[in-house]
Amino acid sequence: MPKKLVILNGSPRRKGNTSALVKAFTEGAESAGHTVTEFFLDSMNIHSCKNLYS
Repeated sequence: MPKKLVILNGSPRRKGNTSALVKAFTEGAESAGHTVTEFFLDSMNIHSCKNLYS
Protein backbone atom coordinates (compact mmCIF):
# COMPACT_ATOMS: atom_id res chain seq x y z
CA MET A 1 0.00 0.00 0.00
CA PRO A 2 1.63 3.29 -1.10
CA LYS A 3 2.28 5.92 1.55
CA LYS A 4 2.57 9.69 1.45
CA LEU A 5 5.83 10.72 3.14
CA VAL A 6 6.89 14.18 4.32
CA ILE A 7 10.52 15.20 4.79
CA LEU A 8 11.28 18.30 6.87
CA ASN A 9 14.75 19.35 5.77
CA GLY A 10 16.22 21.80 8.29
CA SER A 11 19.63 22.15 6.64
CA PRO A 12 20.49 25.56 5.17
CA ARG A 13 22.61 23.87 2.46
CA ARG A 14 20.44 22.65 -0.41
CA LYS A 15 23.36 20.71 -1.94
CA GLY A 16 24.94 19.43 1.27
CA ASN A 17 25.15 16.01 2.90
CA THR A 18 21.61 16.13 4.28
CA SER A 19 20.21 16.82 0.83
CA ALA A 20 22.21 13.91 -0.60
CA LEU A 21 20.73 11.61 2.05
CA VAL A 22 17.22 12.95 1.43
CA LYS A 23 17.66 12.43 -2.32
CA ALA A 24 18.73 8.81 -1.86
CA PHE A 25 15.84 8.14 0.52
CA THR A 26 13.36 9.84 -1.84
CA GLU A 27 14.54 7.82 -4.84
CA GLY A 28 14.17 4.58 -2.90
CA ALA A 29 10.75 5.47 -1.53
CA GLU A 30 9.45 6.60 -4.93
CA SER A 31 10.75 3.45 -6.63
CA ALA A 32 8.74 1.48 -4.06
CA GLY A 33 5.60 3.37 -5.08
CA HIS A 34 5.43 5.99 -2.32
CA THR A 35 4.91 9.74 -2.72
CA VAL A 36 7.50 12.03 -1.09
CA THR A 37 7.13 15.75 -0.37
CA GLU A 38 10.12 17.70 0.95
CA PHE A 39 9.93 21.02 2.78
CA PHE A 40 13.01 23.22 3.25
CA LEU A 41 12.50 24.75 6.68
CA ASP A 42 15.36 27.20 6.24
CA SER A 43 13.45 29.11 3.57
CA MET A 44 10.09 29.08 5.37
CA ASN A 45 8.81 31.91 7.56
CA ILE A 46 7.97 29.96 10.74
CA HIS A 47 7.18 31.70 14.04
CA SER A 48 6.12 30.50 17.44
CA CYS A 49 2.70 31.18 18.90
CA LYS A 50 2.73 34.74 20.27
CA ASN A 51 -0.24 34.46 22.64
CA LEU A 52 0.62 31.17 24.26
CA TYR A 53 0.87 32.54 27.82
CA SER A 54 -1.46 35.56 27.62
